[in-house]
Amino acid sequence: MHIKFNHLLTFAVILLAIVAYLSVSRPLHFEQQREQREQVVKERLTIIREAAERYYADSGHYASSFDQLVSGHYLADSLRIIPYSGGEAFHLSTAIHPTPLGDDESLMECGAEYVQYLKGLPEEEVNVLTEQALNRGAYPGVCIGSLTENNHNAGNWE
Repeated sequence: MHIKFNHLLTFAVILLAIVAYLSVSRPLHFEQQREQREQVVKERLTIIREAAERYYADSGHYASSFDQLVSGHYLADSLRIIPYSGGEAFHLSTAIHPTPLGDDESLMECGAEYVQYLKGLPEEEVNVLTEQALNRGAYPGVCIGSLTENNHNAGNWE
């Protein structure tokens, strides 16, 4: 009986050690995956920004769709796809915003939300990130530009 109890106690200790390890390693794994994926998405957004700015320099306004960037040979078609998203495209929006001097300026915003490029990672972790960003009034992911102010197409990570 005494040996059986020792085996059960040993098993319980090992089980608790595994549970403790998993409770620490899961968030660390999520953060590592998030950072890795975000780096790739940011690199793609930087390429899109360069293409959008070349289009702007040639036309005086931002392209309102990826089709305009692709057909004008500013961007490869494959670059509109968000890495790790399962084929979803970046959102691209444009707006005309009045300046304090009464002129109009063309603005653009392009981004990918957490739920898109963190697909396949723990949904509860992704939801927490999204909720935190929305509570701060921030974009729930990574983006370049802004539709409300001229930020010179800066990334929200810069």
